[in-house]
Amino acid sequence: MKLLKTPIFSIPILNNIIILLPIIMLLLSEILHLIAPSTGIVLKFLGLAIMILYCLFIFRTNKWLAYLTILFIPLLIYHYLISFNYNAALEEFIRYLFPIIVIFYSYAIKEKFPLLLKFFIFYFVLNILAQILNYTLWLTGIKLWYTSISEAGYENIHRVYGVMRATGVTGFFGLFGFMSLITYFLIETFYEGKFKRLLLILSFLGIFASIAYKTIVVLFVLIFLFSKKKFQIILCLIALSGIFVVSFPEKSAKFMEGAVARAQLYIFEGNSARSESYRVMFSDTGILGEGLGAFGGPASVTYNSPFYQKVNFDWYGLKLATTDTYFPHLFIEIGLIGGLIYLAIFFTPFMRKKINRDALKMLFIIYFALFFDSIFSYSINNTGFLIFSLLLAFPLVYYNSEKKMVGNE
Repeated sequence: MKLLKTPIFSIPILNNIIILLPIIMLLLSEILHLIAPSTGIVLKFLGLAIMILYCLFIFRTNKWLAYLTILFIPLLIYHYLISFNYNAALEEFIRYLFPIIVIFYSYAIKEKFPLLLKFFIFYFVLNILAQILNYTLWLTGIKLWYTSISEAGYENIHRVYGVMRATGVTGFFGLFGFMSLITYFLIETFYEGKFKRLLLILSFLGIFASIAYKTIVVLFVLIFLFSKKKFQIILCLIALSGIFVVSFPEKSAKFMEGAVARAQLYIFEGNSARSESYRVMFSDTGILGEGLGAFGGPASVTYNSPFYQKVNFDWYGLKLATTDTYFPHLFIEIGLIGGLIYLAIFFTPFMRKKINRDALKMLFIIYFALFFDSIFSYSINNTGFLIFSLLLAFPLVYYNSEKKMVGNE
């Protein structure tokens, strides 16, 4: 008997609450990570556990997702067994499962895209209101809830040249920018309710308020590829840029210097831990990997992986928790075969025979944004990023195909 046919799951509102519960728990865990890390970890694992239980009770999955996962797990176990440290390997083993759990859950709730859309819009609005409060507190000199005080007595706030980066309730500018980006295109493509124009403006401004350079680059690329209002958006950007330059000439110059400096540091000159990690990936990736916890991830730093000395890794004098790049971590630890199978699991939503154009467009936006961010960060292992990306994959495909009667499983 399928769980959906039992009394509690036959009541729509109760079913919706159960579906949203682990999503809310994972988002809360990202918030608590800043102020109560231990509680945040517990909440994260509880949320993931509820997702697993829901998938087991529903007892349905995509065949390609199941096949590829069955193929991948033995490889993951093998790379656990050859690790230099089993504690480090266990930490990374669990992290590798995060995206897989979210994708399985995405399939389990594949009919719930309208619910997810409403929830994401609500959560976005909540973040905008929270950010208005953050700005107010910051300008009045009141300590923000997610910041700490340095030894010198200064408040540690995410800022660029004196301008605070928007974080909302997420506490992290990168996630706030990513959420705003995905919300913008979700609203533009699927939302036809009240205040659509206002929501588009707020989500558009939210991207820039985060001052997340990676997300801003992605936005420009996607606008030129997909937006139906390219000309209006470009004019708006020019107007806003002109107002900003005239009003704050010194800060405008510093923002440009910062953007150029980041491009030189991470792309052209190659003198950073990020660029160094790609050197290692291209020179040392094997058919099989070095073992879990060997490179790139937090466990490799915490447990002092010997692989860094083996490849003469240069940290450029920085003390970092990770190399801040996901793909070198992936391919060094589990090898070319393991890495490709792992990434193939991510793309199982694309393996439908027919996908509606709107769904395909949104899937491209989500995957392009997530993978581009992961070139320079660890976002594929961040459950907040996964909620606003991979969780949407199967509901998007099935919402459009069912609505327009396209294709069969």
